[in-house]
Amino acid sequence: MKKILLPTDFSRASERAIHYALAMFSDTACEFTLLNTYTTNTQPEIAMYVLDDLKVNAENLMGGFMKGLKQFDNESLHTFRAEYMPVSTASAIEILNQTNQYDLVVLGASGVGNNLLFGSVATDVVRNVKANTLIIPNNTPITPIKNVAMAVDYNEVSDLKVFDNLKDLLAQKDAQLTLLTVLKDNQSADEFDGLAKYEYHNYFSDVKVNDFYIKNADVEKGIKEFLEIHRADLLVMVSRHHSFLDVIFNRSVTRKFAYHPSVPLLSIYDEVPAPFINEAEIVTF
Repeated sequence: MKKILLPTDFSRASERAIHYALAMFSDTACEFTLLNTYTTNTQPEIAMYVLDDLKVNAENLMGGFMKGLKQFDNESLHTFRAEYMPVSTASAIEILNQTNQYDLVVLGASGVGNNLLFGSVATDVVRNVKANTLIIPNNTPITPIKNVAMAVDYNEVSDLKVFDNLKDLLAQKDAQLTLLTVLKDNQSADEFDGLAKYEYHNYFSDVKVNDFYIKNADVEKGIKEFLEIHRADLLVMVSRHHSFLDVIFNRSVTRKFAYHPSVPLLSIYDEVPAPFINEAEIVTF
């Protein structure tokens, strides 16, 4: 049974993301945990009373929300439970994930906002939580997953097993995987015909895989160009947790897409081995 965490603030964006997740795993046994968080800026001596009221309000809202979900989803394979925490959403996800080790966290992206430096819940989770995260744009149609694109630079990952859940999903949906590489002007596709590429193809040998190369000096623009031309039901990127400098200088391509995704984005968490962390890197996933 897969364990899926579904944070919600009862907004349209979070509801859409939850409906997407339920449809995506309609044929899979899952325990869905719905999470609502609440905080207060009141003085400490009265905060406890305010937080009690906020929790009661959250429980009432969740009760109505769960009834609606069960009308949308009556799969016998699915079970639901609720969690409430008086902290920020990203902090709550991190705390719960340490105990439960979720297979996936699913978040809605409203598309509101224009300052990546301050970020959003999605970028905060991608940055700080050691979990695979699926980010669903507000206007995403609920359709079968048939075409998946994964941005790859063939840099070393800790273990190809980080893609286990992705491989299972591809096989279950009979979906095609495109390994997308953005080439700089001075690069050619031949440079990537090495051991790393072979290992990727060998690992995904049980599913349909093809390679695609696109030239662009900017990785983000190259991926967007691909998405404009080719259908992709899901974009996959590896989130390598680097130093704080990559946030300050806005260098993580994954977090840029998490902030304003144009298609559903699956951010796969990978712990970067210490020797590979380089604060001088300009472009990182």
